Amino acid sequence: MNSYTLDNGKLRAVFLDYGALIQELWVKDRYGKSINVIQGLSKPEDYIKDEWYRGAVVGRFAGRLKNPIQIEGKKVFLKEDEKGILLHSGSKGWSKSYWKAETEEDKNLIRFKYFCPDGAVGFPGNVNSVVTYFLEDNQLNIIYQASTDAPTHINLTNHAYFNLSGGNSIDTHQLTVHADQYLELDSSSIPTGKKLNLENTDFDFRKARILGKKKLDDYFVLNSKTKEAAILYEKTTGIEMKTYTNQPGIVIFTPSHFDAICFETQKFSDTPNIDCFPTTLVKPGEVYEQRTEFQFNLKNEG
Repeated sequence: MNSYTLDNGKLRAVFLDYGALIQELWVKDRYGKSINVIQGLSKPEDYIKDEWYRGAVVGRFAGRLKNPIQIEGKKVFLKEDEKGILLHSGSKGWSKSYWKAETEEDKNLIRFKYFCPDGAVGFPGNVNSVVTYFLEDNQLNIIYQASTDAPTHINLTNHAYFNLSGGNSIDTHQLTVHADQYLELDSSSIPTGKKLNLENTDFDFRKARILGKKKLDDYFVLNSKTKEAAILYEKTTGIEMKTYTNQPGIVIFTPSHFDAICFETQKFSDTPNIDCFPTTLVKPGEVYEQRTEFQFNLKNEG
């Protein structure tokens, strides 16, 4: 397992070729102290047994899929599902694989490449994927690209867990999500196909709210006319994180047993089986591309 570091003087990021994951991301707080805002694992080898996808690229399909899935009118049965549901492509997904790394230090850029063979976890098509991370001023940028030689479904994300307080509780973090709707889920956390209004619900973060003890594992349908997808702010450190993406929505997840919050920018879960959702089907000759940026600022209030 190899480690790689990018440092542009404002941000310092550490990556591993296992899972093409983000292990650390150092940001300066209001006092000029560098804080690691990623809740990861200190020992690289510990990621091999990690069940929480910490910092990793998730593919070939991030989110949940109900078995079987539909590809151009045909049923395709996936492997390694649990009670008919496949989460984040299972134990043989891209988060549990080694990627080939290429660095361009003069550009503060690292590029991870992965080949996923036809039939992996039951998905058709040989897929070549490239995930590029680069630092630009106060921003960590991620570009995901993939191509296939047969029609297949692709939905990629990064599963980094953030904590802007330097490892303390996230209860005091303020969250804003620019979404008016969220997806209705069934008892297996699979979308029903319905979008529900956020108004007068516990999921309404259109105005900044303290997280407190609330736990989230929900898909927010983003407003297309709003520039930022989400804003996270921690008053003690003064660090504000803005999330930007070209995806239609974001899963926001707060685990129950460690203090962190995850922003999984992606298309909807179970899209192969729900016609009204934005498609995740990629065909030969097409290029899947997903872009997400995490921007860090300081708010020197109070």
